[in-house]
Order: sequence, then C-alpha cells, then structure tokens
Amino acid sequence: MTLLAVLIPCPLLICILALAGRRRGVLPRLAAVAMGIHALIVAYFWLPRLHDSAIRVQELPVHGLNADTTGTFFVLVITLVALASFTHATGFFARESQVKRPPADRHISQFYFFAALFVLAMYVVVLADNLGYMWIGMEATTLLSAPLVYFHRSRHSLEATWKYLIICSVGIAFGFFGTALIYTASQHSGVLGDGSLSVLALTAHAHQLPAGLVRMSYVFLLLGYGTKAGLFPLHNWLPDAHSEAPAPASALLSGSLLNCALVAIWRVSGLAQAAGQGALVRVTLLPMAVITVVFASLCLIKQRDIKRLLAYSSMENVGIMAAAISLGSWPGFALQALNHSVCKTAVFLLAGNLLQRFKTKDIGEIKGLLNIQPGHTMLLLLGLAAVAGTPPFGSFLAEWQILSSAADQHRLWLVLILAAALAVAFIALALQAGSIAFGKHDASGKSIETADASASLILVPGVLMIVSLCLGIAFPMKALALIEGVLR
Repeated sequence: MTLLAVLIPCPLLICILALAGRRRGVLPRLAAVAMGIHALIVAYFWLPRLHDSAIRVQELPVHGLNADTTGTFFVLVITLVALASFTHATGFFARESQVKRPPADRHISQFYFFAALFVLAMYVVVLADNLGYMWIGMEATTLLSAPLVYFHRSRHSLEATWKYLIICSVGIAFGFFGTALIYTASQHSGVLGDGSLSVLALTAHAHQLPAGLVRMSYVFLLLGYGTKAGLFPLHNWLPDAHSEAPAPASALLSGSLLNCALVAIWRVSGLAQAAGQGALVRVTLLPMAVITVVFASLCLIKQRDIKRLLAYSSMENVGIMAAAISLGSWPGFALQALNHSVCKTAVFLLAGNLLQRFKTKDIGEIKGLLNIQPGHTMLLLLGLAAVAGTPPFGSFLAEWQILSSAADQHRLWLVLILAAALAVAFIALALQAGSIAFGKHDASGKSIETADASASLILVPGVLMIVSLCLGIAFPMKALALIEGVLR
C-alpha cells in the first residue's frame, strides 16, 4: 500500500456515507469510527518516516506530490485535528438536535461530505512539491470549507461565508499571479527547459533564476498565502469565519487550515532564500508577522465574543509562526504549529460546548462557570493557559524556541516586541478566563443544561490537554530533538 493510498479511503468512505443520507444519529458515529481507523492507519504508515533519517523525500504516485518530512509532519497534525473534531462532533450534533430549531439531516450530511473532502484538500497542500498543485489545493480548501462556515444558515454565517470566499479568493488570485511569475522565472533560468513548478527543482537551481522575477513572485505569493493564513492586514475574514462555524469546523479551520497556509509560506520562503533573497523574506514577512502578533494581542483585550476571542488568539499564533518562518527556525515553526493545533482544537471544542449550553457567545453572559461545571471549567482554563504559552505546556517550549532563535540572530528588538505582545495576550486571556470562571452568574438569565449528550464533549478536549502537557513535561526534549532532526 502506497503512502498516498493510505490517505484516501476513509475520507472517501465518509463522503459516501454522507451522500447515502444516513440518519443524524448514525452518520456522526460512523464518521467518527472511520476517522479513528484512518488515524490509526496514517500513524502506522507515516509516523515512522519522522524517525527514519535515511528517508527524506519519497515521490508519491501522483506526479507533483512528495512525501517529504515537512509534509509528513503536517499530515500527522492534520489527521490528529480531524480525529478530534470528528469524534467530538458525535456529541456536538446530538446536542444540536435538542435545540428549538435543529439542523436538518441534509445539513449534517453536507457537513460531513465537505469536511472529509476538506481534509483531503489539506493533505494535497502540505504534500505538494508542485507550486501549481499547492495553489489548486489551497483554493480547494476555501471552496470546501465555506459550506462548513455556513452550517447554521443564519444571516451572520452567510455574511461570514461571503467575506471568507471573497477575501480569500482575491488573495489566492495574487497567489496564482505569483505562481505564474515563478514559472516564467524558471523558463528564463536556462537549466529547467520549458519551465518547472517543482519546489525541489526550483530550489536546486535557485541561483539561476532571474532575481527580479523571484522577488516579484515572492511578494505576490506572500500576499496570496498570507491572506489565507490571516496575517495582518489580510486577516478580516478570519474572526468572522471561525466565530460562525460550528465548533468541529472551527477546530479544523484553526487547528489545520492555518497550518496549510503557513506551510505554503514556508516552502516559498525557502525557495526565495535559496535564490539569495533572504533579505526580502525578512523585510516583508517579519514585519507582517510582528504586526499580526501585536494587533491580535490588542484585539484580545476587549473582545466579548468567546469564539472571536479564540479566533484572534489563532491570529496571534499565526504571527508567531510566521516570525519563526522568517527566522528560518524549523523547530520553532513546527513545535508552535503542533502545540497550537492541539490546544486551539481543544478550546474551540470546549467553546462549542459553552455555546450550546448558554445559547450565547457573549462572554458577559457566561459567568460563574466554575460553580456550575467545575470539570469543564478547569479544562477551559487549562486550554486558555496553554494557548497563551504558559508553562508547563508545550506551547511555552515552542515560543521559547522562537524567541531563542531571534536572540541567536541578535534581533533583540524582535524578542522585546514579541515578549511584550505575548504578555498582553496572556493578561487579556487571563482576564477573560477569570470572568468566565469566577464571575457572578445571573440566575435569572438563560437556563443552563447540566447533562452532556456524550462523553466525547469532554473526553476529546481532555485528551488533547494531556497531549499538550506531555509535550511540555513528559518528553519536551524528545519532541524538540525529533522536530530538529526532521529536516537534517
């Protein structure tokens, strides 16, 4: 069985089950089982590749897709997030069926159909060696995830969906122009024949590429993929889309999709640096990354919508990862991506639980949760602490790695700005978490349900928080050594 064949059957099976119109109580369970089997198979075939120093690139049966170690790492991260989201969705949709206006069966079927295809599209992005395939995969993620944002069929979700489609489509148009420019540059290299879009081939002959075309193509590619990543000032779609999507979809968007855009930026930045344009990467990507972190941290202070709060937190983490990319720090980028995916998936799923119970996203109406649901509240507090980069969670190790890389490159200004912005984000999240946990609950307000429809609503976020703790306590040095060795 080839590596590519491993990735396809179970998501396609979920699509078939969704098209078959299984009842709402059956489809989520079957999809969760299928994704669980998928995760086990992917782990069995793909995880050993991270330990095998002799294998660095394996061409897949489809020309233009390569199972390099960067792609392998993010295939595993995407699979982990998908497993958590699909498993949590069993309880989530069970509770959705209890509301006054439950979603129609066809809407749930459409959710699973597009979500499964969305996972496959993300695999294409992270495995693409061909910049054309990468662009196609990125556009596919937009088109396939838009129905997930529109799941609730409300006026706000419609507005968020259109904003997502329009802004990201404009951005991806810039990406297409940048891809065309890099292909033109390859035609003028004199060593790539009629031209090539292979990242490996372009990197190998990067110094033969015309510098002007490389610089122009990088700027357009950064604009295109930076829009999808949510870098400032191209971020406008992100808070709305993440806020309006149902919790399992928000987890996929934040825990996986943002990583895909950042992987694309990592690849094109590496190509630009190989072509001698490292200074261009630093003067374009690094300021965008820093401004993104600062802007998102400030937006956290007075944010009253809990899901928008988490969306801006995702934007802040995107800025941190973009800074790692501009510094050329693979360990910092990979560790931050892994830890952010784990933590943010957990807190988005927990926020979805709160939304179902309180029937509101307004933090002002979600108070005194520690007295009402102590177990759920402790998980949420731990999740927010992990997202903020608090020790002993793995996110602290990741952020420390990035700041250390900046210090090693004698960029003291970057260390100071990032540290200050991270401190602001920590204080903002701590204040919001304190209000949720310890604020005085208005007993005359909305009624609160006390029973979970499924253990998955708490079990999945709980397991993810254990993973985050293990990354920070049990084997942080092993995780760092593994990730540092991935590209050696």
